Amino acid sequence: MSLTSNESTPTLLNDYTFKTDLLTIMSDTAPETNDKLKHHAKAILQEVRSTMTSIYPYGVSTYRLLDAMIDGSEQAGLSTGVHYAAAAILVAYQKGEASNSSASELTKLAHDWFFFLLWPFKKTFRPSYSPQSEFSTPTPQSHASKVIVDTVPAASQNSHFLDLLTRREGDKCAVTGALNTFNAPHPRTHREAQLNGAHILPRSIVQEHPEGNRIAGTIDIIKHFTNLPLSIIDDMSRMIDDPSNGMLLEQTLRYASDCYMCCLDSTDVLDKYKIHWFRSIPSDLEDFTEVQFKDHSQTGIPPPNPMFIVLRSAISHILNLSGASEAIDKQGRVPS
Repeated sequence: MSLTSNESTPTLLNDYTFKTDLLTIMSDTAPETNDKLKHHAKAILQEVRSTMTSIYPYGVSTYRLLDAMIDGSEQAGLSTGVHYAAAAILVAYQKGEASNSSASELTKLAHDWFFFLLWPFKKTFRPSYSPQSEFSTPTPQSHASKVIVDTVPAASQNSHFLDLLTRREGDKCAVTGALNTFNAPHPRTHREAQLNGAHILPRSIVQEHPEGNRIAGTIDIIKHFTNLPLSIIDDMSRMIDDPSNGMLLEQTLRYASDCYMCCLDSTDVLDKYKIHWFRSIPSDLEDFTEVQFKDHSQTGIPPPNPMFIVLRSAISHILNLSGASEAIDKQGRVPS
């Protein structure tokens, strides 16, 4: 299977009728509509569950992924994600009713979300590699193509981005408060670690791809999945290296975040988040359950954008609920 939209690719991204019907349903944003849509979509998935196939060659259950789009968005507190996912499931189902092909249309939808949404987030890092970079490029020339991870040290990838994060956090890990080990000596009573600048939304969602229209598909889904302002959506490339899209983390936490082993969940307090773990918590991180972002530079460096964090949280929940995270780790290749 190719990641491009052509006659052999099961996709709804370029289906005019699907997109028009989806926007019509999504225009009704009343809370009660959102709840009804969610229950209707859940009922649809149960109805066609036994007839949907898995995502080749990754073996991810189509049902599990579609269901995770709803549940993962809800768990992350992304109501627009719930609305979008439920509406898309309903429209795909209705599209196939006339030809008795609803399961097929829902499978197309799952493929779109896997390859155009989850893959660009998850492909940036897999546990078999060193957590030094979020840059990676798929090479789809062959079925065995591997994702290549840039080995350039994080500190030299974008010095301005890292400098802003370092100044904002006072050269400490935003979560643990660990001091930068390269600026030793520190008092023995203080935790210290190697610090890395971590992007919340990875560069790969806007990185140029040989597949051409894949970026447009990813950004289009994100636009409907979130309530990010169009000013950000239309200028996503510039926003990637903005400090509002970054965190300064010690290496262990950077690794866990890149692996989607954890994420930040919103609270009622501005710029304060709970740390949500999908795996066992490392013993040296058990005492750190939340993070409060502050501008220690006092020069107006913006904190992480709450919508970037909630989008990252939703993707994290979906990847883990659907099994897509593990599947991509195991395969580590772009299908051809």
